[in-house]
Amino acid sequence: MRRTTTWTIALVTSLAVSGATGTAVAAAATSPQLQTQTQDRSAFVAADGHTYDYASGTTSDPRAAGQVAKIRTLLPADWRSRQAAALARFGVEPSAAQDALGRAIDPTHYQCAPTRLDAFVDGVLADIDPSSLFVLSMLGGFDFPTYDALLFGSTDDPAYALTKDSRNELTSSFRAAQKFWDTDGTDIQLMAMHGDVMRDPARLARLIGVLYGVDDTRAAQLAALVVDVVTTDPGLARGDSPIFTLNAFAFSGQGDPDPVISSLPDKLVFGDGMLDALGAIGVGDVGPRAVLGHEYGHHVQYDKNLFASPLTGPEATRRTELMADAFGTYFVTHKRGLALNTKRVLEAEQSFYQVGDCAFTNAGHHGTPNQRLRASTWGASVAADAQKQGQVMPSLTLDSRFESALPQFVAPDA
Repeated sequence: MRRTTTWTIALVTSLAVSGATGTAVAAAATSPQLQTQTQDRSAFVAADGHTYDYASGTTSDPRAAGQVAKIRTLLPADWRSRQAAALARFGVEPSAAQDALGRAIDPTHYQCAPTRLDAFVDGVLADIDPSSLFVLSMLGGFDFPTYDALLFGSTDDPAYALTKDSRNELTSSFRAAQKFWDTDGTDIQLMAMHGDVMRDPARLARLIGVLYGVDDTRAAQLAALVVDVVTTDPGLARGDSPIFTLNAFAFSGQGDPDPVISSLPDKLVFGDGMLDALGAIGVGDVGPRAVLGHEYGHHVQYDKNLFASPLTGPEATRRTELMADAFGTYFVTHKRGLALNTKRVLEAEQSFYQVGDCAFTNAGHHGTPNQRLRASTWGASVAADAQKQGQVMPSLTLDSRFESALPQFVAPDA
């Protein structure tokens, strides 16, 4: 099974999945609510005075402690390993803040700094009660909308329909990508990921039952607990907070040995939070189409088996992500693609590719902001420099040229 994300929701799932693995958390966003962190960063003292330890799953907050205790009684004894196994099985990327086995890239050679996205997430987190973050993280709740769309989403189900504001633009861009690339994209389902699943007991129970293997009764009780947290904390906006859906991903399960995974259709999924973030950082005019171009680039990789390389770990993921950046920008600026204004596209990408991460040792490393901008600029230049603008370069030819240019993209900034 192959799945990738443009923007992982690691900015908050650094909280969510740390509970699954027991590793120390290192939050990417520093909210006013999350003020004082201990040296190992697995615990912090929030503005409310309570201590929240994500590694051990303990807190001095009596309400949160009670809710977590109830969660533990409803889950099997091996619930943490099941949570980790679900991440691996369904290809949901772990937190970019999670420790990796070794340092593959020296971060002192690259420029990484807080971005507009960090500020956006800071503002969202500032409105959420720390106890809600803690309880949902213990259950892996911030990943629930992603799991739900992955496992149960369908273009035939109105629950996963694109929003009215984005539907026409994304649908027309998607159809243009299907015609542009020399791959068969007719089996890809374009759909949305909404946070309303977080207030829907039936959908949550269905999902929790799959993830944890609990019976219907316990799944319903856990779902009710989640709904209570989400609907009583104003900062979570009854599930409509962008923190739940700050993601977009391409998925293909073709050839996976797991029959459940292989039975799922190819998908390209947009989270509502992703669209909110793009608008908030000032790139709502071209950002969604550029993200779609990136994600469709992953489907080109799936179809042409371009994920295979001698690279491993962070470098391997960085390669595929930078390739998708390059392919996506090639498509959106090419005259036979979306033919968007190159200057505006690159200006926008300079803003939203600032989501390039600095988790150098993490297997999900997508590339630094500078690396992502270099790759996208290269993609636009290839489209602009083509002698015959009416022709589209075969994807394998474009890949060959990308591989030759990759060392330039990842060269140290200093």
